[in-house]
Amino acid sequence: MKNNYTMLILAILAIMVITLGFQCGSPEFTGAKVQEQNKNFTEAARLYEKEVQKNPANYEAWFRLGRVKGVELRDYEGMNEAFKEAKKGKIFSNDIHTIRYQFWAMHINNGVAYMKHASADSMEYFDKAIKEYKTSLKIWPDTSLTYHYLVAAYKGKNDIDNMIASLTKIWEMDKDKESYKSVGRIYSQMGLEKKDQFKAENAEQLKLQKDLGEIDKGSYKSDVMSAIGAPDINKKDKKNPKKEEWTYNKYAMTLTFEGERVTSKKMAKPYVFKIDSTKYFEAVNNFNKAVIIFEKIKAVDPKDNENLNLLLQAYYEANRIQEATEAFKLAVVNEPGNKMNHYILGLLHRTVENYNDAISEFNEAVKIDPTFADVYFDIAASYYNWGVKIKKAAQEAGDESMAYKEKFQSALPWLEKVAELKIKAAKDAAAVSKKDVYAELKNEDARIWDTIGTIYALLGQADKATKALDEADKIKKFAK
Repeated sequence: MKNNYTMLILAILAIMVITLGFQCGSPEFTGAKVQEQNKNFTEAARLYEKEVQKNPANYEAWFRLGRVKGVELRDYEGMNEAFKEAKKGKIFSNDIHTIRYQFWAMHINNGVAYMKHASADSMEYFDKAIKEYKTSLKIWPDTSLTYHYLVAAYKGKNDIDNMIASLTKIWEMDKDKESYKSVGRIYSQMGLEKKDQFKAENAEQLKLQKDLGEIDKGSYKSDVMSAIGAPDINKKDKKNPKKEEWTYNKYAMTLTFEGERVTSKKMAKPYVFKIDSTKYFEAVNNFNKAVIIFEKIKAVDPKDNENLNLLLQAYYEANRIQEATEAFKLAVVNEPGNKMNHYILGLLHRTVENYNDAISEFNEAVKIDPTFADVYFDIAASYYNWGVKIKKAAQEAGDESMAYKEKFQSALPWLEKVAELKIKAAKDAAAVSKKDVYAELKNEDARIWDTIGTIYALLGQADKATKALDEADKIKKFAK
């Protein structure tokens, strides 16, 4: 009996030893803590790694491994890998957050300090700031805030590609519209710059292309002379002194005149313009990239009016009018009460000279919001452009019809409504600023009165034309 009791005591002691030994940890875990205490951090990390390989559920070992790698060895990727496993144990989550935030903030502050010294003459500080921000990204890759800091540094350095990449990352993480709009704006701006380069490099040939294209039936002799100069051959008709032929050898073009106007235009062969379109296609490529950006934002927020306008501009510059028109037709069907969809669809119709549908859409926008002042000008512009088109077609056909005047007349009340609203806003502003009313107006307001005056002149109403042009002159005198 005594032997059995002794054996039982020994068995219990053995179990206690085994249990206590496990609670105190394996030799690797214990050794790692000793090495950490002795500040031999490389060896401590090695032993912690051996421990977690043997015992993956030892979350304390994972936490200690992450802390040693991050705090002591500055191996932030290794820190995050270890912390990812440690968080599965849940008890270390707050400690992990504190450590990551502390070192993230430290490197962010370092970057901000470098940015204070950065300038066009001290570009190296931008690089130093970027290095610090990238380190913060390694420490805390889950926050988009670091990318905002990177955007500022890349912008200062004029590193457009990395700026775009950082803004895009913000969009991917947070669906931040404003950041992604910036990407679209960058592509649009790059497109405009390429377009300007294309125009500058080909200015002479583009002007010639425009001038030759505009010379057609109905053109005035003086306009032809002004555009392309005197002809190489001027052949007069002996039987009809009002008739003559001008031949331009360089363009293989012969123009027939009756009196002061062109009645016939013949090209022996097409004239080949020496235009390098490389920059043009680069511009279109950038505008297409902008379209993709603004379309993604539209899918997230179809009611963002600013984005819709940016999308419209990008479509227009990319020469994708038909595609844009179909997209906004669908938008109108899906959201008939959205004034901006009607407005933009109207602008698209007007771009391709579909004035009737343009005015119809603009009117729908006014019905939805009678205070939508911008659309008043576009209705007027549509009627005016329509009248110009009719007038030009009549000239080319030798038709003296006055049908165009009806469109000009229809434009007037809308233009006058715009002018009225501008004056009212100026009076309200002047009451606050104590300035002259005209000082609160701008050059673009003067153009409205210029257009009103021009229309009245075309309609033969000289007194009203003079009055409108006088208003334009007063605004120009004081305009900002």
